[in-house]
Amino acid sequence: MRSITSDGVYGADIPFESGLNVIWADNTKGKSTCMQAMLYALGLEKMLSPRREVPLPHAMTTYLHRDNESKLDISRSWVELEIENGLGNIVTIRRSVKEENVDTRLITVWSGPMLSKPGSRGDARYYFVRDGGAFLREDGFLHFLEDFVGWDMPVVRKYDGPEGKLPLETVFPLFWVEQKTGWSAIPAAIPTYLRVREVHKRAVEFIMGLDVHKLEIERQRLKESFDLNRRNWATVVEEMVRLAGRSGGVLAGLPMEPIEDSEILDRWLLKLRVDDEMVPAEQLLASLSGRVAQLSATAVPTVGDSAEGLVASLRSLNDQLDEANRRRIDLHRTQQLKAADIISLEARVGALKEDLQKNQDVQKLHRFAGSAGSLTPDRCPTCEQGLVDALLSQEVLEVVMPIKDNIEYIRSQLKMFEDILARERAARQRLDDKAIITAGEINDLHGRIRTIKSDLIGPSGAPSATAVEERVRIEARIRDIDALVSELSDAQSRLRTLAGEFHDLRTALSNLPDDKMTADDRAKMASLTSSLGKLANVFGFSTFPSHELTLDEDSYRPQKEGYEIGFETSASDAIRLKWAYQLGLLELSKNHATNHPGMLLLDEPRQQSSSKVSFGALLERAASYSSGDQQVIVSTSEDIETLIPILERLECKRTIFEGYVLQPVPS
Repeated sequence: MRSITSDGVYGADIPFESGLNVIWADNTKGKSTCMQAMLYALGLEKMLSPRREVPLPHAMTTYLHRDNESKLDISRSWVELEIENGLGNIVTIRRSVKEENVDTRLITVWSGPMLSKPGSRGDARYYFVRDGGAFLREDGFLHFLEDFVGWDMPVVRKYDGPEGKLPLETVFPLFWVEQKTGWSAIPAAIPTYLRVREVHKRAVEFIMGLDVHKLEIERQRLKESFDLNRRNWATVVEEMVRLAGRSGGVLAGLPMEPIEDSEILDRWLLKLRVDDEMVPAEQLLASLSGRVAQLSATAVPTVGDSAEGLVASLRSLNDQLDEANRRRIDLHRTQQLKAADIISLEARVGALKEDLQKNQDVQKLHRFAGSAGSLTPDRCPTCEQGLVDALLSQEVLEVVMPIKDNIEYIRSQLKMFEDILARERAARQRLDDKAIITAGEINDLHGRIRTIKSDLIGPSGAPSATAVEERVRIEARIRDIDALVSELSDAQSRLRTLAGEFHDLRTALSNLPDDKMTADDRAKMASLTSSLGKLANVFGFSTFPSHELTLDEDSYRPQKEGYEIGFETSASDAIRLKWAYQLGLLELSKNHATNHPGMLLLDEPRQQSSSKVSFGALLERAASYSSGDQQVIVSTSEDIETLIPILERLECKRTIFEGYVLQPVPS
């Protein structure tokens, strides 16, 4: 840390090593400033609060105290931090705290250990923080930090927006415990204002490397895929039914719900109307093809030879036309009635929705008013007329239902009328299809009648146009049926694809474990539970036997006999439990694959006057990690005469400040 004053440069250099690192300074001398400055350098101050100001005290922003308690104004200040990842890559970070013409949202990153080896300056690059995209875009520092640590943050659901990556600020509290609020919750004081759903669960699951969330997301994804597959299937089936219906046909044996066995899709049958009978399409095509062959093999008759037959056909066609027109008129009348019914139903549904909203508003006002007073008194406060607790006319009903029953009644009515409306709309669609078929039939009859009349008034020796027209009409009918079958076959191919997707989804669902946790997750939970109990015992937890401690599988918080531990523990035991949890997560990463970064920072861990013996046990346990690639940083203002004997017997890095942390720095 560096602060430029009128008396020169003031600052502090704090070296870190693997294993235990202890920083000591007296109260109010700047110890916690060091911890917050590191958090600030990493661009993670949103972990503390949503405020945008610099989260550092006056010693880095406005003025600092010298050891003689005199003040010095600060003109410039900044923080530099050297960090190393698991691959051995080292970068040096610099962020201004107070500097003219330099925005505090700018962070400079150099490759190489510029602090521990000043001559190893590498390439520099600028990044930004505390601004939109700092976590998602390539020039955002938190995006760089995620990649540098080697994390791939999971996608999580949010309360007020689309899905997004789990913010870094929600996982750092699990290994970075700051003094003011960090000790207030187990497992951690994770910020909730970032609007992540179940943020505590998601953060712990990520640090522990659990597959629970992945399985939950996969199950949700599969459910959505099943729903989409079912909707697509229904759409294709509806399209096939509509295609057949517009040609006066029906489909039989077509599965209405998704299936895996695609062979069943080959068993559906198209039937088309011939007079008053439904005939399979294949049978009708064979009959029509036979008639075309018969007409082709026969010479076209003359008008004179077929005059008698033409007159009979004309009479029959006129009768058919009259019948078709009667059907069209009946259909039109039914369509009008159906349209009026739908308009009436839509108005009824709208009125019920409005009534429901009004009743719910009244119920809400009743609930808000509580027992303090009545929002609907028995008598009008103005005219003293008697009032009844109802939205209906008081002249009609003497006894009415209460608001709650009224709401339930309206809901049932609304559901009933919405169902009726849906059925009426489907019936209207069927009527529209029938009208299209009837109109086509009438046009066909008109054409045949015109052809026969043309024959009857033509020369008797001319070829009969009616005979030619019959062949043309039959061939056109064959082409129409072939086109319909082809369209239905294309739709069937889409159903076959959906059946394959349905099979794959069923297979993926069956491959997921029945339990919400995998065997590896269970092993991690058991390991953390074991460490929690052992560490709590080492630290002197005494509210109840530490072996009774377990972890809730939903919240991952400590519990006893299925109940989360709350106020039944003493304040000091709650702190001991917090120590055990934080160190338990660190130890878990030694034996299991997790996302824990392998470092733990505890700012003033001796909260609530935890005993000196417990504090000593904490330091001893933290010092045991020196043999691995892990690091524990502890800042404390514990009585120095008590602390020194403890540190003397431990292997650790000590940084002790006799006075204020910020001292004059030689030029």
